[in-house]
Amino acid sequence: MPAQFSTPVPAVRNDAFVRELDAMLNEPQLDRRTHPFVEAIAAGKATLNQIAGWRHQITLWAHPSNKLFGTMWSRCEDPELAAMIWENLSEEEHGTTSGKGGHIALNMRFLEALGWDGGRRAKDVPRPETWALCHWLEIVMTARSTVEAIAAVSFTSERLNPLVLGRVHEGLRKHYRIDDHALESLAVHASHVEEEHGSLGPIAFERYANTPYWQQRVRFVVRHTAETYYNMYNVWKYY
Repeated sequence: MPAQFSTPVPAVRNDAFVRELDAMLNEPQLDRRTHPFVEAIAAGKATLNQIAGWRHQITLWAHPSNKLFGTMWSRCEDPELAAMIWENLSEEEHGTTSGKGGHIALNMRFLEALGWDGGRRAKDVPRPETWALCHWLEIVMTARSTVEAIAAVSFTSERLNPLVLGRVHEGLRKHYRIDDHALESLAVHASHVEEEHGSLGPIAFERYANTPYWQQRVRFVVRHTAETYYNMYNVWKYY
């Protein structure tokens, strides 16, 4: 029976709850930091076409999903969390915190450097793994509670990006001839900017996931998001 619908366990303190969720994200089948694709880049074994295909597939779900931060912001009744969500949206669209520009534009610059121009990108349709993640993010960001949306986007996704994409960035710099200007898309996601975006989770959990019911819902969201996001990285096999 899925964790979301099983008999709730007693509520735990927030610090213990965060540790429990972190342990879940460290499970091998959920941990993007050790995904075979990330390991391949770290070892210099992934091809440039595989790297470009993976990054373009990320763009295909990230572009529509980033705009849903506006929905999260409009539904959030906690002023502090709403302000942090707004900053996230502004950074994704315009690079207001990093000063590097919108994240989709940075992705396009990276893809152009790898030889994926507009014509090549137009031929690359969303893969099933990409559709699955995009669809889930739409559901959790628009139809679930604010704390569940934050659990998916901030805690499970963005909070790990500095570690995951930090490995990718390091591997690209070490093994591939790609200039730093093109790599800014990865550098931004491996920086303090993404660490700040990932800080919403523990704050939201302490305030709004402090009962058995809400902690169980958050557990389900974290696991399902981690599974779907990990599987999305499997798109490299298409290239």
